[in-house]
Amino acid sequence: MSDFDSALARHDAVGSSKALDADLMAAFCRDVLQQVVGAASPKLVWEGARKKGLTTRELAELAIRDVLAVSDLQWL
Repeated sequence: MSDFDSALARHDAVGSSKALDADLMAAFCRDVLQQVVGAASPKLVWEGARKKGLTTRELAELAIRDVLAVSDLQWL
């Protein structure tokens, strides 16, 4: 099981209101990201955002502001 899958499992077990930020971000990437930015790999974006030290809120704001920057996270 990947780190991304583990984060999703932890999120799904406790729900968004009690999830750690990394787990909430995984759910955001799985459930919302592609609707906001289009074709992007939820797992790769999550991994890139974690490498850059982004929070879920920062990733969501970036998705609204700069779709290409979110896409670039896939390649970190």
